[in-house]
Amino acid sequence: MKRFAAWVVLSWCVVCAAWAGEVEHKRGDFRFFVGDPAAFVQPHQVAATWDPKAPGADDAVWRYWLTDEQVDHRKGVDATYIDYVYEARAAAHVGEAGRYQVDFNPEYQRLVLHNVQVRRDGKWQDRLQPDKISLARRETRFEKDLADGLVTALIVLDDVRVGDVVRVNYSVIGSNPILAGQSIDGISQAWRSPVLDAHLRVLFDPGTQVRSHVRNGAKPAAVRNIADGVEARVDVHGARAVVDEGNYPEWYTPNPRLLLGPERSWAEVVKWALPLYPQVDALPADLQARIAEWKKLPDPQARLRAALHTVQDEVRYFGVEMGSNTHRPTPPADTWTRRYGDCKDKAYLLSTILRALDIHAVPALISTTRSTALRDLEPTAAAFDHVIVRATMGTDIVWVDPTMTQQGGDPRTLDLSDYGLGLPIEAGTADLQPVAPPKQTNDAISTIERYSAVGQAGQLQLDIETTYSGQAANYARINLGASRSDDLERRNAQYYRQRFGDLDVKKTPGIQDDREANKLKVTESYLLKSPFQQEGTQVRGLDIFAETLDGPTKLPEQMKRTGPLEVGRVADYRHEIVLDGPPGWHATAPADTAKFASSAFDYSRTIEKNGDQVHVVYALKVKAREIDAAGSAEHLAQMRDVRENLSARLRFQAPATPMETSERDKRLKALLRGALDGGTQ
Repeated sequence: MKRFAAWVVLSWCVVCAAWAGEVEHKRGDFRFFVGDPAAFVQPHQVAATWDPKAPGADDAVWRYWLTDEQVDHRKGVDATYIDYVYEARAAAHVGEAGRYQVDFNPEYQRLVLHNVQVRRDGKWQDRLQPDKISLARRETRFEKDLADGLVTALIVLDDVRVGDVVRVNYSVIGSNPILAGQSIDGISQAWRSPVLDAHLRVLFDPGTQVRSHVRNGAKPAAVRNIADGVEARVDVHGARAVVDEGNYPEWYTPNPRLLLGPERSWAEVVKWALPLYPQVDALPADLQARIAEWKKLPDPQARLRAALHTVQDEVRYFGVEMGSNTHRPTPPADTWTRRYGDCKDKAYLLSTILRALDIHAVPALISTTRSTALRDLEPTAAAFDHVIVRATMGTDIVWVDPTMTQQGGDPRTLDLSDYGLGLPIEAGTADLQPVAPPKQTNDAISTIERYSAVGQAGQLQLDIETTYSGQAANYARINLGASRSDDLERRNAQYYRQRFGDLDVKKTPGIQDDREANKLKVTESYLLKSPFQQEGTQVRGLDIFAETLDGPTKLPEQMKRTGPLEVGRVADYRHEIVLDGPPGWHATAPADTAKFASSAFDYSRTIEKNGDQVHVVYALKVKAREIDAAGSAEHLAQMRDVRENLSARLRFQAPATPMETSERDKRLKALLRGALDGGTQ
């Protein structure tokens, strides 16, 4: 703890003190400085012309001439120098080129601006105007229930034109002291626009063992000892634009990327985290009373469920992530009393409650953006952005997320495997642990549409019953709970009007929620006034569509893949249609079966006819969350066939009306007269 205290003092001094030659500029409670780069910086020259052999020489949209990041971690200073040079080649991007923003946390960081320049016709112009730079605490994540204390410096340049090369360089001095040097640095060696030169240079204290990790063909760092430390650096020239295919699994990014940091173990990260979550025995009286009631429940599973749902539903999510609060949780008693907290607060509270219920539980660090790719970087606390709870009951390990709301069912069946890997904050933990999917899940959506004839006019009553199970029920419970009943009725009715034309709502959507079983059922009923399409004289058609399978079968924007493809949640989807035509109408649809499959899904559609009743069943089983690039072509080819198979037209032979019979007789007589007249000539 002495080391941590010293780190705090040093960081605070770094923030408070202006270095020699710096000029302070205040904006209310905030300030920035203007001055020269620190002595450790080795500036790079911007090329006079774009290398004709490098990608981007003829780019007509946007390109980056230089990206340079240099970091000094020696003696705990944590100074980061950024040099960023870019050019808008299209008028549509001039607005973006003419503004720049820098985020920093004034509680432990200091912003120093060095240069703002524009090169036009080969000449650099000074555009740094400190009086026109504003500082604002924008709290851009406030609507997501987070307040992080970041301040943004807004730089707006006058007179920026197509073809101007803009250069902004600055330094941010200081880092979050609670991380106590648990830093990680990295560089993307290619972006979505061409990059001429990219550099990363990081300085460490003497004797530091540096480890680096590369992905997607990135160039590794060169590490060497220098007179006053250890230097790691990488220099890249001529990087082509990366195509972002989208629809990637959470853990994947297409950019070639280098990450590096001091050698450490996951056990050291756990050792860093343990003091942040001390054992708690004293809890508020009302919470102790709740715990006493939960202890009467028959088994650990019931106690876990009761505690989890209480923390999820009664303690709202809101995070004040400023200073040490970025990583130090609020004491459980305070979180319970004020009834709000962020992920680490709620995880600390829940794990404390569970231990009081004789359930072994600890908070666990998670990366929502890296998932299983945590294996690709050096152990560091800076890699994590979320905290959940790992509970152990006998031989079962159950991962639960107290920040989720409206969950139902047995927590042991909830699938959090999207998180990939977790680091339990428990003495003796030496490695990441897989957040494995549960042994069994019941994630499913099932819909039954029943069409029944009303009278002789071709009208139909449509009764719909949709059942959500497992995780699907959790999502439906949240979405439906946020909607007014009249808005839900209007939205659903409008959807069916777009499909079938004019209709009346026969029954307002009804919701039956069995949270214990985690099943939610929605029922609807409509009178379709003219749902059939006329084909010729007596053929009528009704267009059907397996809406339940629409979402999980959507095709990605990029069909040709070089990276992995996210398929979706492992679940079962079923859409059933039962259609009884009007009296006297004869169904002409032949019995049919269609099947498509890949390594990630199985699909079938069956059409059966029983008298004049038509029965259609669509079924989709998603078996894998993702598929690699090699298997994506066949998978997407099969999925295209599925998409075409989701809709169909069911046809009926309708009886002729008296008017149609009369018209037919007239036409027949006319034909006979014509034949007779032709025969006498």
